[in-house]
Amino acid sequence: MFTLFKRFIREDDGQDFAEYALILGAIGVVAIAVIARYRNELIAAFEAGIEALRMARGG
Repeated sequence: MFTLFKRFIREDDGQDFAEYALILGAIGVVAIAVIARYRNELIAAFEAGIEALRMARGG
C-alpha cells in the first residue's frame, strides 16, 4: 500500500497535460485579443493581397 502511495505522489503525467492546456489557453486568449484589436488592419491586408492576386492574373 505504501509503494502505491509513493508511486501516486511521484506520478506527474497529468501535470504535463494541465500545463500544456494552460499554455494553449493563454495563446488562444492572446490570439483572440490581437485579432480583435487589429481587425480592420487585418481585413485591409487580406483585401490588398486579394487585389494584388487579381491584378497579377490580369483582371
